[in-house]
Amino acid sequence: MTDILLCPAAPVDIPAILELNRLAFGGNAEAELVEALLADPAAAPLVNLVLFQGDVLRGHVLLSRGWLDGVADGPALSWLAPLAVHPERQGRGLGQALTHAASAMAAEMDQSLIFLMGHPGFYPKCGYVPAAPHGFTTPHPLPIEAQPAWMVRELQKGALSHWSGRVRAAAALEWPELWGG
Repeated sequence: MTDILLCPAAPVDIPAILELNRLAFGGNAEAELVEALLADPAAAPLVNLVLFQGDVLRGHVLLSRGWLDGVADGPALSWLAPLAVHPERQGRGLGQALTHAASAMAAEMDQSLIFLMGHPGFYPKCGYVPAAPHGFTTPHPLPIEAQPAWMVRELQKGALSHWSGRVRAAAALEWPELWGG
């Protein structure tokens, strides 16, 4: 069994993170998203984790700052985007390990909620539930077929019942093309 190391990303890891995102998603969009989020002070990346098997980067997750539109003293919330696992290692629990580690770190930082657009077959295994029934809307309207992908994870007990509204993010996460626009 290859040793697994889960740790904060270092600047030297950025080229490998970008390549991993290209491989995992089959294109450049997520790599561009990572670059934009890391460069944007409004995103204030809260968690930037990498997962190595041996000395090879196999996974990455990024949590960025978010907020509720028009709520001056709202909850501390994050966006999980993107989560990437090398295609040869998908389905082996690495994505869940990254997701749970990022959530634990966010909880330690007193984050209340984590939002994402993701696979409805995967993220509920990591504690995510549909966000719309709790009164949370996306930065841009979603096509009907994409609505099950809009999810949230409660980190602070009661946050789902106490808050609702339009969830906002750094500019890169609000690109209309990410929302079906």
